[in-house]
Amino acid sequence: MIDSISNTGMAMPPPPHGHGGASLTDDQKQLITDTLSKFDADSLTESDATSIVSSFQEAGIQPGMELAQAMEAAGFDAKAVGDMAGVQGPPPGGSQGQSGGINISEELLEELYTLLDQYYAEETTDVDRSSLMDTISKLLGSENSIFSAKA
Repeated sequence: MIDSISNTGMAMPPPPHGHGGASLTDDQKQLITDTLSKFDADSLTESDATSIVSSFQEAGIQPGMELAQAMEAAGFDAKAVGDMAGVQGPPPGGSQGQSGGINISEELLEELYTLLDQYYAEETTDVDRSSLMDTISKLLGSENSIFSAKA
């Protein structure tokens, strides 16, 4: 099924250089510390994890090695928090053993194929393409993720 979109002309950008994710500002580091201090890593709930992820996203904190290290210093496993919060794709902090790329489920992949088929259909209008690209971008993560597409 991957071959069905291989010639669509949509190329994935290379992974960011360096340690992954953006460098954290001092304010962001403090927000991470303050946010995590409100929770107990040993008794974290799904609601807690979702709250943590939302706080970081609202502050513009991007997933990456630096976030994972800051969370680890506070006693939290970034991958576990991301998994518990239901984050699709690379969880906050990513996985230190992986080297870039996008980790998506089979269901999400199927949905992306369907959206891409609609996007490249001859009868699709520019307005529809813009809407489809917005949906695709939301599925793959926000503009802060490693994937960014413009219609």
